[in-house]
Amino acid sequence: MDCPRCGQTGVSDPTCPRCGVVFAKLGAQVDRRHPRPPAGPHPERRAGWPPERPARRSSSPWTWLVLVAALAAGAAAVLAVRHPAPRPAALPSSAPQAAAADLPPAPTLPPPEAPVAAPPLELKAPDVDAADRELARRLSAGVAFADASTVQAAEALLARHPDVPELRRLLSAVLQSAAQRARREHRPDQAQAWLQRATGLDDDVQAWLALADLLGEGGDWNGAESAARNATRLGPRDPSAWRLLGYALMRLDRNQEAVEALQMAFNLDRHPSTQALLAKAAKSLQDEKGMTQQTLSHFNVRYDGEAHESVGHEILRTLERHYATLVGSLDHQPASAISVVLYTNQAYYDASGAPAWSGGAFDTLDGRIRVPIGGLTASLTPDMEGTLLHELTHAFVADLTHGLAPRDLHEGLAQYMEGKRCDSLLGDDGMRALADGRVPGVYGFYLGALSFVEYLIVHHGLSGINDLLKAMRDTGNLDQAFKQVYGQGYGETVRLWRSRLKQEYGS
Repeated sequence: MDCPRCGQTGVSDPTCPRCGVVFAKLGAQVDRRHPRPPAGPHPERRAGWPPERPARRSSSPWTWLVLVAALAAGAAAVLAVRHPAPRPAALPSSAPQAAAADLPPAPTLPPPEAPVAAPPLELKAPDVDAADRELARRLSAGVAFADASTVQAAEALLARHPDVPELRRLLSAVLQSAAQRARREHRPDQAQAWLQRATGLDDDVQAWLALADLLGEGGDWNGAESAARNATRLGPRDPSAWRLLGYALMRLDRNQEAVEALQMAFNLDRHPSTQALLAKAAKSLQDEKGMTQQTLSHFNVRYDGEAHESVGHEILRTLERHYATLVGSLDHQPASAISVVLYTNQAYYDASGAPAWSGGAFDTLDGRIRVPIGGLTASLTPDMEGTLLHELTHAFVADLTHGLAPRDLHEGLAQYMEGKRCDSLLGDDGMRALADGRVPGVYGFYLGALSFVEYLIVHHGLSGINDLLKAMRDTGNLDQAFKQVYGQGYGETVRLWRSRLKQEYGS
């Protein structure tokens, strides 16, 4: 199979090794209007991954993810599994022949952002005594290492001299540096409080950019949009401000405005990452042109006009029901509405870039769920019910973990929430084949992912999964989260699961 996003030939994994697209929702084979030739041998992974980190004024995990994904041909990871998963004996000969171990590794985060620089400090106010001048000098020299005590000292200094503008700028820099440290230590509430204080002190574009960055990282796209707009107001020629605004608008499902903001960013700085985001937003705008939209509190659903109006209404009701189920099961509610786009079959493959066996996709870059609905009636099939719950689970997990959850946990939990269980899908012979590593291709990956999640739930229940997802969010570290909940890192937990599966079912 060739990757429909970047054109990489001979892709046989669930993941394109070149652009990172992940296909994980297997559906029935669908004939394409322009079928590609058979896939060639498995390609070598491209050298130089992760791509070179672009220069920018602001850095955080979510901004970095946008830039990396955009630089990698503008493709996001598309999480999409078959209903039902077939037994090994029934695997089609055309199934991709790759194991989960062949998935390219997730790129590592870049080094921590550069320390906040102290503003030039030249106190001209004659009423500032020598002791406070010395304190201001020491605070300025130590801005890069600011913490709560530094903030208190800078606050007290400004309180004694409220009319000295240099001390206001100094406090703003201290607050931003302390917030940066709090983010690295995974204390987002404290970081947000300090950044909000900084934005009220001085007309500092950097403070607003850092706040927009932080809010976007936490999934508060409305707050990120507001902060980014203030950054563009104060720095109308700052491309980072316009890029952050454009991405926040994309996540808020406002592609026309996103295109306008990203075009402004690209006009100011013709960076490839901005160009790729602009192309993605423009393509989504074109793909969804003329669609009807239905909106409830948690969803924006688009579909092809009157032809699918009854289906759109029913899918919206089904999504709301599944949303309530996931809020209760995962103890989490996304901060922003989730966008769902319903396509005719061919339009879905063209828009999502998914292969012919995909029955649905969740895009981690723009946060959209895309589903093909050609031929459906208002009475949804069990397969479509499962697809919607599966993709919605991806959206919840991505939002809850800030994108840190590994692919096997994503896919296994999405299948588990559908009600799938490995033993009922495979039977004794199939479980033996899975334990022996004889289930090939993407099917082996998905079924293995389900088995892994079942193993985790056996040990700590679904509440343990919830604790794990929250630990990922709170620590920002996959191994640390697994150690906190299961007593050992991610890799060791996977090894123990495989050993247990082999012990119970292997031949």
